[in-house]
Amino acid sequence: MHLTIYPALWFDNQALEAFEFYCSVFPNSMILEHNQTVVKASLSNQCFIGINGGPYFLPNPAISFTVICDSREEINALWQKLILGGASIIDLGHYSWNAYYGWIQDQFGYTWQLQLGNGGKTQQHILPNLLFCGMHQNQCSQALQYYQKIFPEFQRHQLLRYPSGDLEGKIQNSIFSLNHLKFIAKDSPHKHIFDFNESVSFVIPCKTQQEIDYYWNYFTEHGSESWCGWCKDVFGISWQVIPKNLAQILASHPEAYSTLTRMKKIIIEDLLISKNE
Repeated sequence: MHLTIYPALWFDNQALEAFEFYCSVFPNSMILEHNQTVVKASLSNQCFIGINGGPYFLPNPAISFTVICDSREEINALWQKLILGGASIIDLGHYSWNAYYGWIQDQFGYTWQLQLGNGGKTQQHILPNLLFCGMHQNQCSQALQYYQKIFPEFQRHQLLRYPSGDLEGKIQNSIFSLNHLKFIAKDSPHKHIFDFNESVSFVIPCKTQQEIDYYWNYFTEHGSESWCGWCKDVFGISWQVIPKNLAQILASHPEAYSTLTRMKKIIIEDLLISKNE
C-alpha cells in the first residue's frame, strides 16, 4: 500500500460489486472504503480504486493486469474464479514466453494475464500491462523514453526486443517502474482496433501544487486535458493528477466538490478557498 501510483478502473455503476468479486479472487485483499462514486481496495496488498462514472468507457486488452503466481495450483485457482461470467483470451498452457500462462477476461470486461514467476520473492504481484497497438502501434520504445524523462524515480528492469521479422528492434517485452509501481509494456505483434482509453487510468497523488503542475504540464504538452485532474499523455494513456489529501478535503468540506468539477488541472488553493465559503 506504499506505492505512489495506483490504478483506477472505470465502471458504469458496478464498482463495489466488482471489487467485492476481486477481493474474493485474490488473496490478501480487502475493501478499504467506499461511497456511491469511488471504491478503494487493496488487491494482493496493492492499492486500486474503482470509479462509478457511467456507461462511457469500456475496458479492452490494451491495458491488462499481469498476475505473477508462485505455482500452477495458484494460477488454476485464480483462473477458475475469474472465468465465471468471463472468457478465455489465451487458454492456460505452456508457451515460449512462460511455462504456465493464460489470459482471461473477467465478467466486468477487465483482462488478467496469469503467469508463473521466476521463483524469486515478488513484492508486487499485479503489474499493469500496456499493449501498444491501434493508433499507437510500435510506439513502446518512444513511450519508455518519454516516461523516463518525466518520472523522477524511473527504473528499467528488463528490455527484450523482437530479434527478426517485421517487428525487428521493436519492444517484445519490457518491465519498468514509475515512482515504485512496476509496469509491463510491449509492442503488439498483431494489429488491433482497440487502443488505450479512460477505462484504466493511473492516479498520481501529489504533495504540493508544484508537483501537480510538473506532471500536468508534461502530460498535456502533447496530450490533452480533461476535468477533475484527469489528462491524457501523448500516447493516449490516462492519468489522474490529484492532491494526496483530496479525499480528506472533499469528505470534510463538500463545498469543495463543486469547485473541483469546474477544474481541469486541480488548484489546491482554490479548493481550500471553497472550503471556507
